[in-house]
Amino acid sequence: MGKHTQNCTLIGKGVYGTIGVDQRSRLADGAHFHTMIVTSTLEASVIEGDKLVIKSGIVRCDGDIRVSGISGSGDIEVGGDIICDEVTFTGKLRCNGDIVCSGNLSVNGSLQDTRHISGQTVHLNGVLKGHDINSRALEVHPLRSTMFSRFDMDGYEDGSTVRHITAVTVEANHLQCQTLTADSAMLRNGSAVESATCATAIGIDRTSSVLLVNGDCQRIHLKTA
Repeated sequence: MGKHTQNCTLIGKGVYGTIGVDQRSRLADGAHFHTMIVTSTLEASVIEGDKLVIKSGIVRCDGDIRVSGISGSGDIEVGGDIICDEVTFTGKLRCNGDIVCSGNLSVNGSLQDTRHISGQTVHLNGVLKGHDINSRALEVHPLRSTMFSRFDMDGYEDGSTVRHITAVTVEANHLQCQTLTADSAMLRNGSAVESATCATAIGIDRTSSVLLVNGDCQRIHLKTA
């Protein structure tokens, strides 16, 4: 399948069924796969295929990742965009471009540096650092797991920061945001929004704040967890 080049296995261009990456490898441009299982380190300029499965592995892609699904755990660094149907991932996902997900995006850990995130539902347990989010439902919760501290994976205690949010429903904890537009939004655990526009309802606990509320929505006082 591949050849060794300076302690790195080169996966040449072509169409593959299943590719197993169990040692440091480089994916050539023009390689397309049905399933790629990464248990070591994969480097690429672009990644194109169907299912990208990461099992405690590392994926570094300089350009875009275009796949149907991303799943598993580990570390993903993307210089370009991620275009996919669905993401279910645990660990660190750093994307310098956009994440365009036609289905659901779920990350346990950290999702950082993304310019724009779009998906049906965006569910984040941990830390979110981004610019714009557009989704039907957005949920941001603190990470309730000792797994990351055990493996010296720091940075998961920080709050989440997003510049602009547009969603139908928002449920957020420990979130800092400039502008939020939603049908309904529930803000807890030290969340702070500069300007919120809600059509139906906005809920705020005693630890959270919204400087400006637009729209004729119901105000709800939430209990602090």
